[in-house]
Amino acid sequence: MSKPACILLSQDDNVAVTTVAIEAGHILPGGAAASAKIDPGHKVAVRAIRQGEPVVKYAQAIGRATMDIAAGDHVHSHNLAFDEDRLSVSGLAQPEAATEADKGRTFMGYRRADGRAATRNYIGIIASVNCSTTVCRAIADAANRTILPHYEGIDGFVPIVHDQGCGMSSTGDGMRTLHRTIAGYTRHVNFGGVLMVGLGCEVNQLTLY
Repeated sequence: MSKPACILLSQDDNVAVTTVAIEAGHILPGGAAASAKIDPGHKVAVRAIRQGEPVVKYAQAIGRATMDIAAGDHVHSHNLAFDEDRLSVSGLAQPEAATEADKGRTFMGYRRADGRAATRNYIGIIASVNCSTTVCRAIADAANRTILPHYEGIDGFVPIVHDQGCGMSSTGDGMRTLHRTIAGYTRHVNFGGVLMVGLGCEVNQLTLY
């Protein structure tokens, strides 16, 4: 059985992903025709996307259209831009009622207060700035030696360190990327809790989190 030339990862998506090069006129999921040749691994609109609307892949908004995109058009950096408010529109997938078969499927995980389910239960020790990386590693090492053996429900203490956070602009792509990355760790479902460590003089202040 040959693999499909395009894959629609979720029924909520407005783009499909090509698995092979497709030619203009190729019929896409949903019935639209490709407007031009598109290389493998690229996105193609399966329905019209107006300028400013989210581009959705795997039921997650990955950016916004910078111009009107017709069904069948190639979607790439020329008509797609990352949006800082992406997280606010990313939860587009709606919950579905569990079937009886679904209810019988379980796994040994951790149910979080917000309803998510984790497969691990780590404690993150996160540096807000490069100056606190040594302290974060020391805390994690000490906790793994002295605390972890007494708690079967904890998988480990993990230091999250980096070389940024000070000597940089408080605005701009660098700071936004750092903040977004660290914030992602603080919300990660496989962290049962996090401890953030800073010095107080850094640009990437703990109050941002």
